[in-house]
Formats: sequence, C-alpha cells, structure tokens
Amino acid sequence: MAIASFQPEGEKGGSPFQAIAAMAQSALDAMPCAVCLCGSDGVILRYNRRAIQLWDRRPRLDAPEDRFCGSSRLYHLDGRHLPHAETPMAHVLRTGLPVGDIDVVIERPDGSRVVALCDIEPLLDARGSVEGAINCFRDITARKGREQKPGANDESRVVPLMHAFEATSQLAIMRDIAPRKDDEGALRESERRFKDFLDALPTAIYTTDASGRITFFNEAAVEFWGHRPEVGISEWCGSWRLFNPDGTPLPHDQCPMALALKEDRSIRNVEAIAERPDGTRVPFMPYPTPLHDASGALVGGVNMLIDISFHKDAAARQRLLINELNHRVKNTLATVQSVVSQTLHGTSDLRQARDDVENRLLNLARAHDILTAENWEGADLLGIAEAALAGHDADGLRHEIDGPTVRLTPKTALALSLALQELCANAVSYGALSGQSGKVSLSWSVDDTSEARRLKLLWCETGGPMVIASERRGLGFRLIERGLTRELGGEAKITFSASGVVCSIDVGLSSSAR
Repeated sequence: MAIASFQPEGEKGGSPFQAIAAMAQSALDAMPCAVCLCGSDGVILRYNRRAIQLWDRRPRLDAPEDRFCGSSRLYHLDGRHLPHAETPMAHVLRTGLPVGDIDVVIERPDGSRVVALCDIEPLLDARGSVEGAINCFRDITARKGREQKPGANDESRVVPLMHAFEATSQLAIMRDIAPRKDDEGALRESERRFKDFLDALPTAIYTTDASGRITFFNEAAVEFWGHRPEVGISEWCGSWRLFNPDGTPLPHDQCPMALALKEDRSIRNVEAIAERPDGTRVPFMPYPTPLHDASGALVGGVNMLIDISFHKDAAARQRLLINELNHRVKNTLATVQSVVSQTLHGTSDLRQARDDVENRLLNLARAHDILTAENWEGADLLGIAEAALAGHDADGLRHEIDGPTVRLTPKTALALSLALQELCANAVSYGALSGQSGKVSLSWSVDDTSEARRLKLLWCETGGPMVIASERRGLGFRLIERGLTRELGGEAKITFSASGVVCSIDVGLSSSAR
C-alpha cells in the first residue's frame, strides 16, 4: 500500500512530506476514536493516540512482528484466543470486503482486558486491488457490562466517532517515493489517497479553509445534508439550513464550525439541527477542530457530524414510557382498591373474603399478562375470551365463542377480562360449568350504525342447575355491573332465566379499536 512510513511525531523538517506527515498525525490524534492503518501485508503504518491508550503500548511502525493489530493479545468474546493472522483486519485484507460491528477482546501488556467494537474498511487502488485497510475501533467494555445485567435495555447500535483533516493541506498518507518521483507528483497522489481515506469513513466529514469555505466533503456528508454544497463557495457548513436545539434559526456564520475557526479552538458537547432541502430535519452533534500547519498557523478546519436522531427518539420513548407506566400503575392500584373494597364490604367471613380477593387479583394479573404480551398496545377480544374460558374448560368441549375480530384498548381489555373472569367463576361455582352437562356460549358484534362504535357482547349459560332468581346480586355480579359502568361508561345487564344466567354487555369502542 502506498502509505509512507512517516517521520516520528514531533520531528521538524523543511520537506513537504515532513509537514504533511506532521499534519496527518495531528488529524488522526484529533479523532475521538482509535484508528489504525495497515498495509496490504498487514504491517502497521499509522495509528493515533487513542489506539495507544486502548492497546496500552506503542507498536513499531513497519515492524513485521506487529501485524494486523497493535494489541499484545486478542480473544473472542467467549474467551478463545484470537491469533493476529485471523483478526477482522486480516480478513478484510484477504477478501477486500469491509466488516462492521465486530467485537473483539484486547489484552494489554499488564493482563487487563477491554472489549473493542471494530469497523474496518479496505483501501483500494484504481484497479480495485487491496492496498491496505483502516480500522476505527472504540472501547465498549462498559456497555458490554450493562448488557450482561438482567433487564438491561438493549442499546441500539453506537457508530464510532471519527475525525479527518483539511484537504488543501494536501495530507499525505504514502510510502516515501521521493527517490522515484518529484514532489509535485507525490503530492497529487497523496491528495487522491486523502480523499479515498475520507470517503471510506462511514461518518459525515468535511473540511474548510481558514476563512470557512468548504474545501472537501465525503459521501457520508452528502447523505447527511441531502445535497452537495459547492466546494470553494459554500461556507462554514454544507447543511441547507441550521437550527438550534430549541428550534430557533442558527445562521451559518454562527454555527459551531464558524466559532471553531473564528476562535481557533475545538468545539465539543453542543447540539444542532440540520434541515435538508426536502424539509426533513436531523439532530446532530458536531466536532469542529481547527487545523494548523507546521508553523502553527491556522490553515482550516475539519468537522465531523454525528446523527443523534436515534438517541433523541430513544429519550422521547423513555419519557413516554415513564409517563405511561405511571398512568398504568395508578389505574391498576385504583382497580385493586376497588376489588378489595367491594369484596370486603359487608362480609363477615374473612377467610372467604381473603380467597375472593386473591382470586380476583390473580384474574387481574392474567389480564395484565395478555396486555404485556402485546406491549400494552391493546389486545384482541378473542384472546381475552379464550384465556378466561380455557382455565375452566381446557378441552374446549363446553364452551363456544363466536364474534368478529375486535381490537380493544388496554383499559377496555382489562375491564372486560375481569368481567369474563367473574362470569366464569360464577358458572363454575353455581352455574353451567358446575356440573357435567352445562355449556357456555359467548358471542359479540360491533354496531357501526351509531355515531360512536359500540361492542355488544352476550354471555349465555345452558344445561346447568335450575336458576332461582334473587333480588340480591352477588359480589361478582355487582363488580361486573358497577365496574363496566364506572370504568367504561358502558352497561351490563344480568338476568336469571330458568335455563341459566344471561349477561349482556354494551360498551363503546374507541376510534383506534378495530
């Protein structure tokens, strides 16, 4: 690979190659992730300070014994030793195919280990031959530790942060070809390789001159911006429009890149919003960094734009989840309070009351299980009906269910589940399911003729013991009638015919229930 064995860091000199080498190392060290470049034979050609920190050692450049990776030893996640010749870098150099999101375990000279996430891109010549590869990797040990804890949230994928360097400085990443070519040809070759290097990075990167005019951008930046700005004309940032996090306009000459160049300092830990020509907006974090020549003069800047849409969406979902959880807990506690209060009201048999409370709380838990299985987005009426009846008629020979598909909101699903559980309990204790010949029929329909859609459900028992009508409602029936009226604004009517209990339920359906 035509990448130079650069002069040691800090060495001064008058040749353009030494100046370019110094700027190359400065740009690499500005990247907020570890970077390592290897030649086609796997020999390490260049790495940055973060790589040294991760490896806890400095491999020698162009040393045959340091190939593919600068770490002392490598391991798979399961603890198996990973020879350097079988690393992801070696695979990319053999195949010419990029690899991403690969986890490896790095062992340092002192025996400590860290988990690194690697993204490796091959560097190809004009004919498509592999000249080398670049590895951008970062320490994810803490994240792996969190993932191994029970109940830890999966964390959506984290893209490695990368910086590059200013184009007009003609950054050289090449072998020393001065003996064979003149400086002008070598610098043209280094510029081509510089652009190939930037385009291989999966993160939006662009450069400007000292006055803020854009001098280069990679394809990831084009995708981020949604258009191609004019090189040498567009200033400060290639975004169509910019906004502050609160939605107020952010002039381009006041954007983070403009501040970094005007104040000659790196800008970190700020957010902004980029608007594309099609009107879509992307929240992002910029990492503008000034670049200097060998004499220390400001020659331009490099900026990396990290899309944080996923993190913003995740934070919004978390807030929504917390609010929804708070609402559901309050509703559940209110339901429990109502069940306990009505069960104990006027009851002198505390043992029976305790059993009734336990059974009703178990019924509530079963209803929650149904909703939890569907992320509390609702439930199908058929699933609720089958869950209620299956517990008392496992072979399915003593009940019939008939009705169209109806999607219920969580609130309606809970109330109807509890009502059906009460009807089942009564049928098992006193009604059709207390003997061997009784049956239960459950059917429903949806009335779309009125302004508000309504669910009409009918429970009929047959073949059980003769029913003797009583003016006094049992607790279970009172829970059904009062619960549906109070919770859903519906109506439940229970009649005692000679053939068995009949319960008709009429409740409204929300517009989202289908």
